[in-house]
Amino acid sequence: MAAIGYETMKTPGWVPRLLLGAAMGCVAMVMYHATQYLSAGRAVVRTDCWSWHWVPFHAAWCWPYQSLFVLMGLPWFLLPTMAEVKRFAVALLATAAVGWTVFLSYPTACVRPTEVGQPWYYATLHELDWPNNCLPCLHSALLVVTVWALLRRGVACKGAVGRAILLGWSAAILISIVALRQHTGTDILAGLALGGLGAWIFGGRAPAR
Repeated sequence: MAAIGYETMKTPGWVPRLLLGAAMGCVAMVMYHATQYLSAGRAVVRTDCWSWHWVPFHAAWCWPYQSLFVLMGLPWFLLPTMAEVKRFAVALLATAAVGWTVFLSYPTACVRPTEVGQPWYYATLHELDWPNNCLPCLHSALLVVTVWALLRRGVACKGAVGRAILLGWSAAILISIVALRQHTGTDILAGLALGGLGAWIFGGRAPAR
C-alpha cells in the first residue's frame, strides 16, 4: 500500500469522509438492487459476445472483480481536502445515476455460467449480483472515475511503480468483468465512456495544483 499512497493518515477530516462514504454506499446499494428488481422481467438477455471469446471463464476472477470496491475507497481518504472528496462523491453519484436511468429504461442481462460446482465465492456473487443491469457497465464507469481522481490529483501514485500498480489493478478489474460474463464488451465500452464523463466532472472542477 505504500506505493499507492502513504499520506492517508495525514489527511485531515477522516471521520466526515468515512460518514459520507458510508452514506454513498448505502444509496448505491439501494438504487442498484432496486433497479435490478424493477427491470428484471423486462431485460434483453444476451447469450454471447465477441469479448467472451477472448478471455476464458474462471471463478477466481471474482477477487479482482470485487476489489473495485477497495480501490474506490482510496480517494475518500487520500484526497487532500474535504471539498475534493465531495467533488469525487458528486462524480460517482452522477455517473451511477445515468447508469440507473438506463437500467430502468433499457434493461439488459447476460447469461452467466452456472454456480453449480463452483467455489463458494462465485456462488455468493451469483446470489448477490443478479445478471441484469448490464448496459452501461457501472463497474468500468466507476473505475474510470476512481483512477482519474487518483492520477489527476497526484494524491496516490507518487512514482512510476505506484502508477504501474494502479493501472495493473485496473486492467485486472476490466478483464474480470469479461471473464465472469458479468457484462459484454459493449457494456464495458459504454461504461468507460460514461466514466470519462464522470471524470470530466471531477477533474474539470478540481483546482489546479
